[in-house]
Amino acid sequence: MKKVFILAFLFIPFTSLLAQKKNIRINVGIQGNLPERLFNSNIPRYNGKNGGFGVHVMPQWTYSPQLKLGLNMEYSMVTEDFKTDAIGDFSIISVSPTIAYHLTKSKVSPFIGAGAGLYHVLNHTPKLNVGLRPIIGISFYDVFNLTAEYNKILADINVNPNIRGDFDNYYIGIKGSLSIGIANSK
Repeated sequence: MKKVFILAFLFIPFTSLLAQKKNIRINVGIQGNLPERLFNSNIPRYNGKNGGFGVHVMPQWTYSPQLKLGLNMEYSMVTEDFKTDAIGDFSIISVSPTIAYHLTKSKVSPFIGAGAGLYHVLNHTPKLNVGLRPIIGISFYDVFNLTAEYNKILADINVNPNIRGDFDNYYIGIKGSLSIGIANSK
């Protein structure tokens, strides 16, 4: 019982940070990347190509109740096209300015958005690549966001075949994010 009170005591300040109506916020979260086989029936069921996971941090500024601007910083691990038990992966780091337009002003608000930025696939060339990120999502009380994001790297990645297999220059991430209010701009 003592542990429950300690956890509740530690959780109260955290929930107050989430509930604050601040127009400068930090979104932090995790994501799962959907495997390509979900969209292409020609790919075998065991193949997890373009699947994986990731983490992200995004400072965000609420310009108006319906318009939000952010800077998404993300690490994503994407699996290769594997044909053996050894599953390789691609590590991708990206930084993308984003814009999101909320379709309603209600507490549960669907939104659409877009981002464009730089993507770096570690251990492969070119080092910096331009990419696009169309976004659809839903916000719950401005505290929790659930999004689907299509990440497309526009350049062709020169994959070293001695290190990894094949990557199709895109992945689809399903993200869950907590939004923490940190300040109000003047």
